[in-house]
Amino acid sequence: MRNLLYIAFIGLFLSSCNSEQTKPKNKIDFDGVDHSIKPGDNFFAHVNQNWLDAAIIADDQVGVGSYSFLNIPQKKLLENILTEVSAGNHKTGSIEQMVGDFYASGMDTENINKRGFEPLQQTFTKIDAISNITSLMNFVISELSSGNGSIISMYVSPDNENSSVNMLHFGQAGLGLPDRDYYFKTDAATVTIQKAYKKYLSTLFTLSGDTSAQKSAEVVYTIEKKLAVSHKTRIERRNVKANYNKIAVSKMNKMQSNIGWSTIMKQLKLNIEAVDIKQPAYYNELNNALVSISISDWKTYLKANTLSSYADILSKPFETANFEYAKVLYGQSTQKKRAQLMVQKVDRQLGFALGQLYVKRYFNEEAKKRVLDLVNNLQKAFETRINQLDWMSDVTKKQAKEKLYTITKKIGYPDVWRAYNATIHKGTYFENVVALKQNAYQYNIAKLDRAPNRDEWGTTPSTVTAYYNPPLNEIVFPAGILQFPYFDVTADDAVNYGGIGMVIGHELTHAFDDQGAQYDKDGNVKNWWTDEDYTKFKAKTQQMIDRYSSFTVLDSLHLKGALTVGENTADNGGISIAYDAFKLTDQGKGNKKIQGFTPDQRFFLSIARIWRVKTRDAYLKNYIKTNSHSPPIWRVNGPLMNFDPFYKAFKIQPGEKNYKPKSERIKIW
Repeated sequence: MRNLLYIAFIGLFLSSCNSEQTKPKNKIDFDGVDHSIKPGDNFFAHVNQNWLDAAIIADDQVGVGSYSFLNIPQKKLLENILTEVSAGNHKTGSIEQMVGDFYASGMDTENINKRGFEPLQQTFTKIDAISNITSLMNFVISELSSGNGSIISMYVSPDNENSSVNMLHFGQAGLGLPDRDYYFKTDAATVTIQKAYKKYLSTLFTLSGDTSAQKSAEVVYTIEKKLAVSHKTRIERRNVKANYNKIAVSKMNKMQSNIGWSTIMKQLKLNIEAVDIKQPAYYNELNNALVSISISDWKTYLKANTLSSYADILSKPFETANFEYAKVLYGQSTQKKRAQLMVQKVDRQLGFALGQLYVKRYFNEEAKKRVLDLVNNLQKAFETRINQLDWMSDVTKKQAKEKLYTITKKIGYPDVWRAYNATIHKGTYFENVVALKQNAYQYNIAKLDRAPNRDEWGTTPSTVTAYYNPPLNEIVFPAGILQFPYFDVTADDAVNYGGIGMVIGHELTHAFDDQGAQYDKDGNVKNWWTDEDYTKFKAKTQQMIDRYSSFTVLDSLHLKGALTVGENTADNGGISIAYDAFKLTDQGKGNKKIQGFTPDQRFFLSIARIWRVKTRDAYLKNYIKTNSHSPPIWRVNGPLMNFDPFYKAFKIQPGEKNYKPKSERIKIW
């Protein structure tokens, strides 16, 4: 997944919906506010309830609206590009040829269905030949270069203690369910998912010719559950220092001799002395499991991993099995159209080639300059807020401001485009996918022991998202997000500062959330705080954890405050910084109403609108369990109940459901 551990504003979207009656008459106006719901009771619903009532989730989607679902209309724009270029003849190796032929190969379902299981036959033959631990690990390592990680997760990124050089990191792996907790919970919803997963594995085995498919599925599940015991929880993985363990390869080889680390490095043709083992307990368990679990069972496990890794690019029965499992997990009732599946695939594997075509056709260059101005304005506003903090000493404030102004700003698209070194043919979809995965592996491994490439982006330009990257101390705003409802060149400042301004403030605050605060201005994990200031900071983040842990969705499902604390801190800080920057504009200084709303009211209305989203319950349940972001309703109501100007703008009174007395309004940044 591009190893984007630092993505902060995961998968944002343009505001869209699937029925005409839910589209605003004028996108800049705020039609549809439900005045029967008090702003102080539920501001998210006050702004969005009429839309929520009318919005229809398409059968092939798990949600609709903004946030991660805004990429739905974005994918249609990409589909237009791919339909056009796939129909033409282009120079071999050109970006048009690569994305066009890759798309065409995936659309050739007749050929894909004809091949059936055949593309994996050679890999299964290799698995059948495994006879001992050494040959098992040789297979596992050889598959890494094709994107099939199985029991080893490896990637290249900056050294936490020396961000000027990239190093090799190994993380916990080996599971098929979304999270380790799914193997141990016994509530009805989780048990249903466990059964669906086992059925999925059994179906894959049957399609591969296994006559003992159900038994094989149980073997795989048992191994995964054994490995899951050693996995750190998502909350535990938020501890930056505890998940960095630099160790000599020679020492690892002695500690975990069954894994054979020296042999792994030799097979990978890497001459390195030390690596980062992020979760050592997992590799200790794996080292033991290689002996305690029979080679026969391991071979069954590796076949299952191979099948699930490639199921979505094989023939229709495999694709259907993959979707039937996803239906239970996310609630989506109908498979997406083939064209949309292929748009997603092209974007994931050739995203920077496709991104060049997208930018040429759809990106408004004026947006890049305007957004840079907003970023600069928010930096100044953030500096002022730092200066005014009553809980931070001048010594730490100086360090914080140095980090703030060292942040690199990336807007729109990369200055240097990534090139792809792979041969793509129209008639070989499976081989195309593997070739691009192999190229991705080579691209990443080539970065080892080198300075980080500061021209590199961690997301494609067409994606509606944004992120902060701690080791490089950078904020990134792709072209995809620089459009309504986040940004519009024709909109008033209140709308833009409440939209993209909140996003910018959110990403800036990530440099100072519970994780970002552990990195210095150069991207090293290094303490730049006084002990007293950091103690106060931790106490404030604990307030945030406690507050959000009290919030519920779907009647009684509680948010995980400790999992979402970074994003919640960024949401709260983002709104505050964006508001301060907005108040420096002419509109922000005035009080002229537009459509009956004051400038401040339009600012807050814009914030509520960028989180306008409706999802299926199954999707939301999994989201709460696994996502570091709060659900949309609490990305609006949570921060606003802490923000004094919101109370003033809408005359929020004691007794209203989300009213908090001043002493209970949490403020960090």
